Amino acid sequence: MNTLENFSTPVVGDDAGCDHARADLTTDKVEQRALHALFRQADVRGLIFDLDGTLIDSADDIVGSMRDMLRETGYGEVPQDYFPENLHGTSDGIIRDVMRDMGWAAPDDLTELKATYYRIYAERGHANTRLYPHAWEILRQCSEHFSLGVCTNKIYRNAVSVTDTLGIRQHFAAITGADSWAAAKPSPVPLLETIRTLNLRPEECLYFGDTSVDAECAARAGVRFVLHESGYGDPALHKQPCHHAFKQWKELLTV
Repeated sequence: MNTLENFSTPVVGDDAGCDHARADLTTDKVEQRALHALFRQADVRGLIFDLDGTLIDSADDIVGSMRDMLRETGYGEVPQDYFPENLHGTSDGIIRDVMRDMGWAAPDDLTELKATYYRIYAERGHANTRLYPHAWEILRQCSEHFSLGVCTNKIYRNAVSVTDTLGIRQHFAAITGADSWAAAKPSPVPLLETIRTLNLRPEECLYFGDTSVDAECAARAGVRFVLHESGYGDPALHKQPCHHAFKQWKELLTV
């Protein structure tokens, strides 16, 4: 049987100069811990990750940017205690769902609203976005043994920006966003294309996500789905199968 030592995928990039202050190293680098048996499956060569609600908690920046965009474009004030059910879709879907929840009619063409949202989101600089505890350690160790990729419904430039800001971009051999391919999740296309970019096959990979969109995407792509239960979730999630589930990233480490 293959062991972790049998996989020889090198780390992509160099840790030097990364903004580790955003990576919560006070808890993540106290000691070297072994990886969970999930990562010791003989047929696993690649790990693909969703971002929002999976590796990173970005809700404050996403919802805050939506709130500022709708105010700036004249639609009105979104209550401070409002939290949308949909944080797993594309920007189009999230905008339409927030506006529906507020009782506002969304225009057929969202080009102007999206441009304003993207500008405001970029200006925030991911100030309130954090890696989930112990996610950095998982990525660091896994990048020594597997090919790692990101498949997210963020647009590509925002996916690259946030991984740069949080000091994790160097761990990924491929990063793809909602605008990278002809379709976004839950279509299987983004995940399959990300895997193809890594020169792997679907049956050789695990996909980590937190919502039904991620689970459906994985199922349609023929990829084993690993559920982060402390992410954003959604009502349809319980209908979807998963290969493994966990609440905290530290569960995937052993002392």
